[in-house]
Amino acid sequence: MKINSPAEDRIIVDLTQQDMTELDITYEDMDYSTIETRRVIWTLLDKAGRILGRELDPSRRMVIEAMPKAEGGCVLCFTMLDCRRKTSAKQFLKKQSEFLICDFDNLDSLFDAAKGFRNSDCATESSLYENGGKYRLIISCCGETRRIKNYFSEFCVAENENPLLRDFTREHWKELASQNAISSLCGKVS
Repeated sequence: MKINSPAEDRIIVDLTQQDMTELDITYEDMDYSTIETRRVIWTLLDKAGRILGRELDPSRRMVIEAMPKAEGGCVLCFTMLDCRRKTSAKQFLKKQSEFLICDFDNLDSLFDAAKGFRNSDCATESSLYENGGKYRLIISCCGETRRIKNYFSEFCVAENENPLLRDFTREHWKELASQNAISSLCGKVS
């Protein structure tokens, strides 16, 4: 577990898969409306307060962002909200999308997107499907969803996490590449 505070109002907690196991929670189970998730959040804030040497009130209004890591575990970002502002905001847990679905109308757009993305520093897993001359790329984003979506939106229709569409695609579309599709496409692009 790594805890750091890049700003006075921000704390970042990097959890390994082992940390998650010890806390008895998974990324999928994280939901601030459950007592189990609140217990984990309170435990982490207590530990962060001791490490950082300051009092952290778990009942303070804050935004909590959770991002999964490819190797397991996750990163939690706590942003403390200004207590003096009169708003009705409450604490909530905002989870990053785990995958992105990109629909391409033609191969040219697909190859152009892959060619430009191959130099990216985003480590991603991807699979490629075809149906009726349309191509669908499913990308596991590992916490980089916004940046990856912004890039791919230049070439296709990119949609954040939609498990039903992903499962439908896997079941009914023709699979062209089951993993590392972007790397495979880059090998074919000159």
